[in-house]
Amino acid sequence: MDHLNHDITAQIAALESQQQQQKKQVSLAHAIDEINVRAQPSVDPMALYHANMQAFQQYIPDIYQSFVNYQPTKFELAKIAEVLHLVDVDDNLVLGENYFHDSLIDFEQYRVNPQLARIDFAEEIDSVGDFIHVKYLNQFIRALQGINQKHKAEFVLPEAVNLMVCFGLGLGYFLPEMLSKHSVKRLYIYEPENDFFYASLFTLDWADILQRLDDSGSSLHLCLGADEDVFFQDISYELMTKGRYDSTFSFCYQHYKTEQTNRALEKFNQQNFHVAFGLGFFDDSLMALAHQYHTLNNHVPLLAKVEPLPECETRSVFILGNGPSLDEHIDYIRANRDKVLLVSGGTTIRALQQYGITPDFHLEMERTKVTYTVLKSVDDDAYLKSIPLLTLNTVTPDVLNLFDRSLMGLKLQEPSTEIILNAELGCDNDNLTQLIFVNPTVSNLALSYFTRMGFKNIYLFGVDLGFSGEAHHSKKSIYYNQSGEDKLLFDKKALSGFLSPGNHVDEVETTMIFQMSAKGMGELLDFYPDVNCYNLGNGIKIKNAIPTYQADVVLTDEVFDKAEFVDRMLVHYSADTQILAKQYSAVLEQDIFADFVDEMIAIIKPPVLSRYDALEQLHQQFKLLNSQLNTKYAFLVELLNGTLQHCHAALIKMLLLPATAEQGLIYYQQGLDIYIDYLEETKVKYKRELFEVDQTDISDTWK
Repeated sequence: MDHLNHDITAQIAALESQQQQQKKQVSLAHAIDEINVRAQPSVDPMALYHANMQAFQQYIPDIYQSFVNYQPTKFELAKIAEVLHLVDVDDNLVLGENYFHDSLIDFEQYRVNPQLARIDFAEEIDSVGDFIHVKYLNQFIRALQGINQKHKAEFVLPEAVNLMVCFGLGLGYFLPEMLSKHSVKRLYIYEPENDFFYASLFTLDWADILQRLDDSGSSLHLCLGADEDVFFQDISYELMTKGRYDSTFSFCYQHYKTEQTNRALEKFNQQNFHVAFGLGFFDDSLMALAHQYHTLNNHVPLLAKVEPLPECETRSVFILGNGPSLDEHIDYIRANRDKVLLVSGGTTIRALQQYGITPDFHLEMERTKVTYTVLKSVDDDAYLKSIPLLTLNTVTPDVLNLFDRSLMGLKLQEPSTEIILNAELGCDNDNLTQLIFVNPTVSNLALSYFTRMGFKNIYLFGVDLGFSGEAHHSKKSIYYNQSGEDKLLFDKKALSGFLSPGNHVDEVETTMIFQMSAKGMGELLDFYPDVNCYNLGNGIKIKNAIPTYQADVVLTDEVFDKAEFVDRMLVHYSADTQILAKQYSAVLEQDIFADFVDEMIAIIKPPVLSRYDALEQLHQQFKLLNSQLNTKYAFLVELLNGTLQHCHAALIKMLLLPATAEQGLIYYQQGLDIYIDYLEETKVKYKRELFEVDQTDISDTWK
């Protein structure tokens, strides 16, 4: 009987979907009939141009300066049968003989079937660490699953739009149509042809568009004459500075298709997740505040702002990752261990111990006690004690207790770092430095440390970040048992849904996290153009890292006193933290977090009457949080950034997925109830656990 009910439900859903599609097609047919009988507006091109330039001089002066003396080179306007057309200068080819009507029809088709760059967060198993972020995000995800299923067939471009990214502008005839029927909160236009934008100054009433957007509190961003790489850098910065939550649900309208707009749209679709992810979440940030409190009070030194030791420029470093290719290179590593510094990261330590190799430094970065349990699985306390630890100021003091000597680096965009480096809080920070591009893997941290310390010759072994074969890690690591059988701790099949150019191979399978890791390494090396970074792995290609084989490596034959050099490094790069510990503790004891969260909640309490008002409400909350960035309470931003990012992303989907504003507002209110409960619980957890060390214990996993 249950099976029969399920079949009937599925048939009803299929019929409803067909009905929705038929309604869309009927609506589209009527709209096209109306468009075809419309006359193209008659304009005075020169009068329009002057009015537009005056408006841009007022609203976006950079655009005015760029086009006030502009001369087209490839495309220009020509009047044909009393109608303005774009014409190719070289062959007099008219671009679209019925351009006005075709533009409106194309946009009408888009309105019925809008395309999205969409990122959905996956439901997680309720955390053994009691992370409230996981609990509430799962509530959002479960709510969205039902909304998606119920409304996916009816989805159309809503009357309120959070972010519209236009790929190509042309003469822009679709813009007035878009803005008359849809309130667009953020409008981003990418036009690779400057000639096209210049032509639009004579055909499109930009002055009215700019005024309309300004009056409604909307924003416009123009990216003109750029290739797809510059476009992606530009829109990434725009999203990160003005609300990256929109990156998870972006409306993408491609006005015309060329190789350039195709590549830009493809890049945005494929790499947008780099913008959407990477902010952490409240529980993580609170944990890091507590860990920093304890490590400072234990007088663990921080990385000092000093000139590098001269020897660092000539010494070579082997950064050893836990990728499959580590096993292929282990004999070479062992043979040359006395000529270089050996640096292990994360789970690589277990593989090296199995191989009988002791690294000169070990690095860890994860903040939960999981790191401690992994290290304990090495089952050799004396081995760990003999290795100096390089880590971040987020790591639990339990990890540092496993090592006799440690050095912490300040992690960028952490609440604890914001406190320590904020001059208004009076912390003793003149001799401290930050590490950049340390996420998302420990290999990023290792590269950040050793470039910052002045090393110029760095070799990557086992930093694969991708898979060219069946293995996903070293066979000597914790991911495999003594017989070399996979313990299934790493779900390669589920995670590796991405392809990337390979190092020594054409292409590798990889994961989203590994792609982000490789990107971060390449961007870090942009900051250090004089660093020679050699990649010997068979994994992902890393920008600015030189693909290298063992036979091509040239090392000095000099064997140096590594113990003495390591001792000098630790002394030279260490800053004392005894005074800082008292200053940091004094800041934490101030009770300001709860009051600020109440301000955040107050913004989203009032009811809203339209979907656009709801988008404005979220934007106002984002502005409140970011208003703290340049104040002495900037650490509040880092505490709540991830919470806002994930919750706003879910709320926007709940708001905009239904076809009707009424239903969207009902779902939005349901989402706000989840969000407010989340924010209320942050106050409770902050007060309860501000000085608590993470005690998550999953040691049985690694046995």
